[in-house]
Amino acid sequence: MKQRALLVGPRNSGKHVIAQALENSPTSLRRVANIVYYDQTIIVPDSYLESPWMHKHVIALQQSAKNGLFLQPVTATRRSYPPNFAKAFRIPILGVVTFFESCEQSALLQAKEQLLACGITEKIICVDLADPQAIKELKKHLQ
Repeated sequence: MKQRALLVGPRNSGKHVIAQALENSPTSLRRVANIVYYDQTIIVPDSYLESPWMHKHVIALQQSAKNGLFLQPVTATRRSYPPNFAKAFRIPILGVVTFFESCEQSALLQAKEQLLACGITEKIICVDLADPQAIKELKKHLQ
């Protein structure tokens, strides 16, 4: 079975931008309301994260994943992940704070705090989705 990167995040967190880069796809990936398996990634729709009764399905996806990316946009104002959600996973989970072009330091700290509250003990990195070099750095972290 092919091992993929699991991409989990709320609405407008950049899941499809990161998946497109990981897949090396020249065209944008289709947005659908269900879990999508690609060659290198598994994209979990934001509705699965918003619904508590769907969390068990997200956790079960770790069977098909080699690592997970929990995305947190700096623009999010409410908590996206339940407390200690990342601790339910046995695969390495990387926290990724996403933004476009620039962000305020206070918003960046708030996004990092939300990822820490969901139980991420590994590294938390910040990625500018408008910068191709930042996405290449993210790919290196996944290797």
